[in-house]
Order: sequence, then C-alpha cells, then structure tokens
Amino acid sequence: MNKFVVVVVTVVAAFMVLEQSLAIKCFVCNSYHQADCADWFDNVTQHLVNCDPWQHKCRKIVQEVWLDDHWDVRYLRQCAAGGTVGRYEGRECQEVYGTYNIRVRYCHCDNQDGCNSAHRPATSLSTVLPVLLSISVYVLRQIR
Repeated sequence: MNKFVVVVVTVVAAFMVLEQSLAIKCFVCNSYHQADCADWFDNVTQHLVNCDPWQHKCRKIVQEVWLDDHWDVRYLRQCAAGGTVGRYEGRECQEVYGTYNIRVRYCHCDNQDGCNSAHRPATSLSTVLPVLLSISVYVLRQIR
C-alpha cells in the first residue's frame, strides 16, 4: 500500500508542476505605481508572472480620463480569465467611451507568453488527471 501512495502522490505532483509550467505568463503591472508599465513598454524591467491555470489570456487596459485640462492616462497589464481576443492575435483592441470624458481601450491575447511562447493545451491536465489516476490504480492492482 505504501508503494501505491508514493506513486499516486508522485503522479499528482508531477502533473501539477507540468500544468503550472504550461500556464500562460503575462506581465502584471499598473502605470500608476510603475512608470515602466506604460507605453512604450519596458519588458526588461518588468517580469512575466505565471497566471492561474483558469486564466488563459493576457490583458492590457489603457484608461484615459480628462482631468484638469489634460488626458490622464493609466496602463494596466494583467492575467485574464475572460475577454474576446481581437483580430491580428489580439493586436486590435476594443474601445469604450463613457460619460464624463472617460475612454477605455482593452486588448486580450492568448497566443504566447508576454503577448503579452508556449502553446496552450486544448484541455487542461487537471481534467485528464482523474483518468490517469484510475489507470494507474488499475495497473498497480494488476501487478500485485
């Protein structure tokens, strides 16, 4: 029984590490606090962050507010679970104009790390894990 527990724990740990390494990586920053987050973006001083497995996309938001006779512009870069990827692999952004002189432009991408360079798997490894564990239990019982 000890061998079985060791095998199951090893398989689960291996798949968790593998799935985390396949998760998309995005830049996560806010130009309000970090000037190098704005455009032109400095990807040397900013680092890629592993997104959570349920976040499949990267997002860039540009917020513009008319304040004291000038446009105050903020840039946000983050991981995203939802959002529509625009044309040209997310290079085409969507724009929203609000009342009170507010403009927001946002882009989503999912084609590569930092598209924010790894291809996302079509299915998550965590959905395959129960099947693999069942197979390993069956094989281990056959070995005995």
